[in-house]
Amino acid sequence: MSWTRGARAKGSHVSRCETQELTVYIVEDSSPVRERLVETVREIPNSRVVGEAEAIPEALEGVRNSHPRVLILDVQLRGGSGIRLLKQMRAAGVNRPELVIVVTNYPTEDYRQASRDCGADHFFDKASEFDKVRDVLIRHGGRTGGSASSWPTA
Repeated sequence: MSWTRGARAKGSHVSRCETQELTVYIVEDSSPVRERLVETVREIPNSRVVGEAEAIPEALEGVRNSHPRVLILDVQLRGGSGIRLLKQMRAAGVNRPELVIVVTNYPTEDYRQASRDCGADHFFDKASEFDKVRDVLIRHGGRTGGSASSWPTA
C-alpha cells in the first residue's frame, strides 16, 4: 500500500509554461532494480539520472554534489538503510530534494511511518507498486524546479 504526502510546501507554485530538467539520484543496492529505475527515468522526457549509489557513504556524497530534484531510495541498503541516509543527509546539512521517493520490498507500517517522519513524499512496494514511481516522476517532471523543501524537524 502506498501513500503520498498531501500538501506541497507553502508558497510553491506550478507553472505549466516552463519546465526544468528533472534530475534524479537513485540509491539502490540491487543492480537489476537500479537498472530498472534508470530505465524508468530515461523513458520520461526532459529527465536524467545524475547519480547512482549502492550504500550510504557514496549516496550522501553523491546527493550533496549533484543537487538532484528527485531522490529515489530503497529502505534496505548495504551497510544501513535509506531511512538512516535521510537522517544523515538532514544532519549533514544536505539540501533536501524537491521529491523523495522510497521503494522497498519491506512495505511494513513501521518503515512507512519512519520514511514519512524522515521526509519521504512517497512510499511504494516494489512488488506491486513499481509503476507508480514512473507516474509520480511524470507528474513532477511537468513542474518548474522549485526550491527544495526543508527536512522535517527531529
